[in-house]
Amino acid sequence: MAEVEYGVGLPPSAPVADLVALAEEVERLGYRYLWVNDERLERDPFTVLAAMAQRTDRVRLGPGVTNPYSRHPALIATATATLDELSGGRAVLGLGAGGTNHRALGIERKAPVTALRDAIELVRDLWAGSTTTVEGDVVRAREAKLDFAAQRPQIPIYIGGRGPRVLELSGEVADGVIVGNVATREGWAYALDRIAAGAARAGRDVGEIRLTAWLYACVADDEDEALDAIRPMAATSVVTSRPVLGELGIEMPDDFRARMEARGWSLDREVVAEAGAKLPPEVVHRFGIAGTPDSCRGRLARLLEAFPQISQVAIVPFAPRGGAVVSTLRRFIDEVALEPVAWS
Repeated sequence: MAEVEYGVGLPPSAPVADLVALAEEVERLGYRYLWVNDERLERDPFTVLAAMAQRTDRVRLGPGVTNPYSRHPALIATATATLDELSGGRAVLGLGAGGTNHRALGIERKAPVTALRDAIELVRDLWAGSTTTVEGDVVRAREAKLDFAAQRPQIPIYIGGRGPRVLELSGEVADGVIVGNVATREGWAYALDRIAAGAARAGRDVGEIRLTAWLYACVADDEDEALDAIRPMAATSVVTSRPVLGELGIEMPDDFRARMEARGWSLDREVVAEAGAKLPPEVVHRFGIAGTPDSCRGRLARLLEAFPQISQVAIVPFAPRGGAVVSTLRRFIDEVALEPVAWS
């Protein structure tokens, strides 16, 4: 099995001081990547990442993921280049087509593949110091040029997604892919097939594309408590993955479907959590790594043995009832991770 790096994805839902303290612990524990989600109208991820950059030295930092609808790609380029300068060359950029704030901002998510392709082209041109114009349906820029020199003109760009066309685009143009919340053999076989198809179309070696498994995680002594911790997010993933559930090897439970249809498939947290309260363990397991240390380690080992192409496992840590997120961070590294993680 190839060496795997570990990363952490954090929603910016806690106070900034707490998030920065978590970042320090993430680095101390040996995680190599720290992604901050761009969600809803939470704390601004780039501001949080900047604060984290000043309190860390080695961990790579980036939004996981932002999108070209709620943030103009030119401003994503400037923010990422600024973060790279502040962190001493540790920035990475996660881009996707989704966005939980689109409704609040009155944004229509259209032509996602084209939007991402145009966004990446614009961002890379700006980092390279070029003056560029883009006249797309979503992304538009006229003679745009950074007013400062990017410290690195080739900051790694990861595309996050589960849809077939976005995965294919990742194979065509991205440095890496974040396959979101897929913990099944069927799901990874499907994702790799689509990534490889995109790489072949672009004449690329798929082995050069870094693959990240993004997984909800909770490690606890009680299996049910761990599953309960990630169940609301697993339920959200069931809803947002409806077009590809078959490819992921998942069948939506009838009672869950009925509850969500009755609420118009709303993604409001309370609605999804209520509908997903009885989501069976076998469904929850398909979106993350949750359970006792032995159970989590076994599931992770089986996934990485089946797909040695995975180069990073990024966990979104959740706390068991009465516990703390930092407990999952520590227990995952100490009791679940399959590779040495100490900084050399």
